[in-house]
This record gives sequence, C-alpha cells and structure tokens, in this order.
Amino acid sequence: MSVKLVKGLGVAVGMAGIWSLVSAATVNVDVTEEHQVIRGFGGMVHNQWQGGGGLSEADAKLAFGTGDGQIGLNTLRIPVYASSNDFNKEVQAAKYAKAVAGDDFILYATPWTSPYAGANQHMSSSNYQKYVDHLNSFNDYMKNQGVPLYAISISNEPDWCGEWACWSADEIYNFTKGYADKMRKNGAKVISTESFRYDKNLYNKVLNDASALKNWDILGAHFYASEASTGDNFFQYSLADQKNVERWMTEHYTESQGSGNYWRTVMRTGDQANQNKLDTVRAMDVAYEMFRGLAIGNFNQYTWWYIRRCYGLIMEKDFGNKLQIPQNEIGKVSKRGYIMSQYARFIRPGAIRVGATQKPEANLFASAYKSSEGDSVIVVLVNRDYKNTKSVTVNVKGSDVESFHVYTTSEAKNAKYEGEVEAKNGSVTITMDPGNTSNKDCIVTLVGVGTPAEPVPREPFGGKAVELPGKIEAENFDVPGTGKENKTYYDADSENHACTDEDKTAECSKVREDTGVDIYKKSSGAVVVGHNQAGEWLEYTVNVKEAGEYTMTASVATGNSDPGFTLSIDGDLVAEVPVSGSSWDDFKNVTAKVTLPAGEHILRLEVTTSWFDIDYLKFDKPCEDCNTGIASARLNMPTAAQNYRIFDMNGGFIGMVRASNGLELKNATTGLVRCGGAYLAKSAAGQITRIQVTK
Repeated sequence: MSVKLVKGLGVAVGMAGIWSLVSAATVNVDVTEEHQVIRGFGGMVHNQWQGGGGLSEADAKLAFGTGDGQIGLNTLRIPVYASSNDFNKEVQAAKYAKAVAGDDFILYATPWTSPYAGANQHMSSSNYQKYVDHLNSFNDYMKNQGVPLYAISISNEPDWCGEWACWSADEIYNFTKGYADKMRKNGAKVISTESFRYDKNLYNKVLNDASALKNWDILGAHFYASEASTGDNFFQYSLADQKNVERWMTEHYTESQGSGNYWRTVMRTGDQANQNKLDTVRAMDVAYEMFRGLAIGNFNQYTWWYIRRCYGLIMEKDFGNKLQIPQNEIGKVSKRGYIMSQYARFIRPGAIRVGATQKPEANLFASAYKSSEGDSVIVVLVNRDYKNTKSVTVNVKGSDVESFHVYTTSEAKNAKYEGEVEAKNGSVTITMDPGNTSNKDCIVTLVGVGTPAEPVPREPFGGKAVELPGKIEAENFDVPGTGKENKTYYDADSENHACTDEDKTAECSKVREDTGVDIYKKSSGAVVVGHNQAGEWLEYTVNVKEAGEYTMTASVATGNSDPGFTLSIDGDLVAEVPVSGSSWDDFKNVTAKVTLPAGEHILRLEVTTSWFDIDYLKFDKPCEDCNTGIASARLNMPTAAQNYRIFDMNGGFIGMVRASNGLELKNATTGLVRCGGAYLAKSAAGQITRIQVTK
C-alpha cells in the first residue's frame, strides 16, 4: 500500500526510514473495542532519601511538560512520613509539578512506616484508627498547602518489609473492611497496599468480598520480581478483571545499576528485586514493560520510581560515581525518559485503550488508544528485535483517520518527530527504522486524527444460533463485530500456528483464516481448533430449547498432561472440564454435567490449562428411558431397613441411602440428589428399581 508524505523532511530519500512498500506485519486497530481508561503516567519524589534533590522547577518542566524534549508525566507519587515534622518535604516539588501539568495533575501518597509500625513490624489492630488519623492528618496538610491528594494508599510493599511495615493478607483484609473507607478524607481515593511483586494472594480475599472491596478505589501494585523474560501471566489478573477493579502500577524501575542512557550493553546488574548477574541492559525494556502493563495487565496508570536518578527519567550523577555519568548528561531527559514519553506525551489522561493486534509477529508489540474526546487515535509500536527493522501496516477500523504524525525513539533518536504521513482508508505502512546504528530496536508512536464509527454487532456463525440439544463445531464461533462487547474470540497472537510452525501436527486450514485462531485440518478430515493456550477463549450464540440439566460431550485430543477448559453461559460458570490423553491424533470424549437456562445465550469456552485440540461440543438431555447398561427389575422391598446405592441414569454413582419400604426409599433418594429426574436404586442383593424424583 502506498503512503504519501505530507509534511516532514521534505525530500523523498529522507523518508526511507519512515515508510515502506515492502511486506509488513499487520496491526488491526478497532477504536470501538474499548478497554480501560488511562489515568496517566508518573514518577516518584522522596526528598528524604534523595537528599532534597528530588525535583527542581527545571526538572518539573522536563518531566511534566508535553512539548518536544519533555516527558509528559501528569502524576507525582510522594511519601507519607512517620513524623508530621517531615510532612513538608515534598510540598514544593508537588507545586512545581502541578504548575506544569495543570488540570491533568494527579498527586498521590504512600506510607512506608508510621508511629504505629516501623521496619519489619506488624501494626496492632488496636492502632488501626490511630493510623487512619495519621494518614488523614497528612491529607489535610497537603490540602492546606494547595496541593491536595488525589489518592492515598494503605501501605507500601507489605511483602518486602524488612525496612518498613509488614502486612499479612488477613491484616490487609481486616483493615480494608473495617477502616479503609475512613481514609477518603477530602475526597481522596483509597489505594490498596502496594505489593512488591504483584502478589495476587494479598488482594484475593478483598476482591472476593464485596463489602471489603467497596473500600478500595484503586488496586496498587509494583512490578519488582519481574523482568523482560518474565511471562505475561505475571501481569494478568483475571479476578481483578472480573471485579472491574482499577489498577495502578505505582512503582518500578527496569534496572538500577546502569545508566538511564544505556541503550544496550552487557554489565553486571542486581538489586533488591533481581539477583546479581552478568546481564544485558536494554533501554527498550521500559517500552516492553509499559506495553505489558497497559495492554496485557489492563493497568490504568504507570509510575516509574525516582524521576531524577542516574537510572531514571532525568539524569543525575550516581552517588558512588561508579558509572561516571558525563556532566553534559546530568539534568537532561534520559533514554528511558524519552521511551516513556512515547506513551505519556500522547496518551493523555482520560484516553481509552482500544482493540489492537498486540503481537503481530515475533518481538513486535502494539497497543492503541483513543483520546477522551474521541478525535485522536494513538498507536504505539515496540520493536524488541535489535537485529532487524520491522515494517508494519496499521489499519484503523471504526475511525476515519486521514493522517498520522510519527515519533521515534531509538539508539540514535530521542522522541524525534519524523513528519506526517497520509493514510488511505485508515491504513498506513511504515518501517520502524532507527537509522544507521547496529541496534534496530526502537519505539514508534503514531498519532492519527479521525472520527470513531458506531460499533458493528456480532453475529452467530452461519447467521443462526446453534440449537441445543445439538452439536457445536469448535471452529464455528461467532463472527466478531467491532467494539469490546462484540468480540467473539481471544487468541494469544494473530498467527494460525498450523500454517506457520515448522513442526506441523496437521495441514494448514483456510477456515476462519481472517481471525488468526489456530484451526487445523486433521488427517482424518476433521477441522479442529488447536494450539490452545491458557486465557484464550471462543464464544458461540446458542438457543437452549428447554432449561435443565444436559450432558456435555467434548471431542478432544492432547499429548500434554492435564490441560482443561471451562464453559460459561452469559459470564456464569457452568462447568470445569479436565482433558486427558496421550496422543494429538487420538480424539476422545470428555463429559460434564451442565445446567442451562432456556432461550438464547452466549456460551464461552475458555482455556484454563494449555495445549489440547478440540473438534466439537455436543449437548444432550439426560436419557430417562434408554438402556443405561443397568438392568431394571421390580424391587421386592424387605420388611427390615437396608442400604441402597443410588445411581443416575448414566450409571454414575451418587451415594447411599437406607430404607425399609418404597416411600422411605423415594424420600431418602429425594434428599440425596440435587436435581429432579429419574434415578436407579440397587439393593445389596442386586435388585434394581427406578425412582422418579420431583424437585
């Protein structure tokens, strides 16, 4: 696809690194598919630990300004000190930041210790109200200084507390349920305790109790104990997704031993979060982490650690001078700062993350956003492949984008404005080229202007809901529309691995090839969905003829150990289904009992444990009068009580009852089983009779 240069370097040869006509990876953007609201991006000032040099007026302009050479932060995090005598230490920094950020400014605070719990100490519950009073006194102080708090957290890093206060999961729960709502002084929002390692076990109990959860406005977490090699599951939190909890990443740095200006170098790293080792320090780890925090983890906000530091966003000399930071770098935005600016300058508070192909090819990552007014579309492309440039076609669906402004940070460029390129039908192809350097990795931000379209509704495959009882072919998931509510599947990437993997287990299938779902054509001729990974899902519109209990049978194959999936109806879980097998070509049936409501519904199949193939799902009503393999006979009831084993009509053992006559047997069986229907009772002598239970 051709792209026309509208503004920029002025000569065609100068644009070779910006746009290209070569084969490109594809990023499809859907602005009607809305995800989380972005609150902004920030950094930390702690003047007691920074020797009073946390943020000057000049630093504030660099950090919180949104122009060329500035970072675009809007959020400042400060400490709540144990002594009220120290409450004033960050007031001036907050005023500097607020003056630059204006109406977008967010100030929030975190306590490390307090008069009621110091380093490595747990607070007594008898001091919880006094602790709330302490936090509220700081809240009042900041308001009176003209820099009111937007939010305040319960505590910093309860799971790394050798140097500050400790909190167990039960203590967090008890404090949250009984006292956290009292922290909303002056309209401040409540942030949870901020786990050092995003330990979900510290949040689960609160999230599972609605009366406690209402006392949190924001879930705060740190990304320590993670690095670029850490799996995506570290950032994912399905329970928080289900509860629709706002999440802020309130502190992290990708590495603290090297200079913030190092692009790619090998050195010995290691700090409180990561072990000491010889490792590669990459500036682009910042871009990759921000992508994963926002697009994989659904975080609404991202806060770096110190704004001004030798490894931070604005350069400072290191205290030991082991890095020997050049004097001409001190006080200027670092490479890490410029990388963060590729998000912060253009994705402003109130923007909404929208649908985008997140992993179009190896080492290439994409996320997309639209402004709060809906008149701007921002696409951020991250290339982590330092050996190869990436050509990318961006298609914006649901928006009339006319052109894109292009900005690049690479080894040779610092948020450089590359010019404006014209889009045709919302589409543009660019080459992410960092220039004449050995390292090709870079981050590119495309800022487009357009008008969002109305969402397009989803449709059942074939235009009609699947009738149940009946059979659902796995590949016949609903046809997606546009907009978040109209997604019908989630696949971990946009490639059909049956068509790309060298070690194919089946022929490449052209079925539903526009989706990227891994659909295989087996040697038997069956078309199946394979390469299933945890978190992936498919949805089907079904029409249940009659409410009640059904037997679900799935035809599956696996060469892996203990994979599985769940089934849900309109978001409500109806079955957890384990999968077993020893061969990818040996399809076997697994069954589960499910209770389905009558009428039209959305059935979701979600992978819980990776690696199995699925051919179809079949739903049948339990057979009451068919041959179950257990012979029926008239039961001659004894005069003395005896034991009877109770089975369902499929021969499944339910339990044992004791009765001396037919009425007692029926009543005992009714008390044993959960649902009405036909059951079989077998005596110790082997006699069998059918019992009809009404419930």
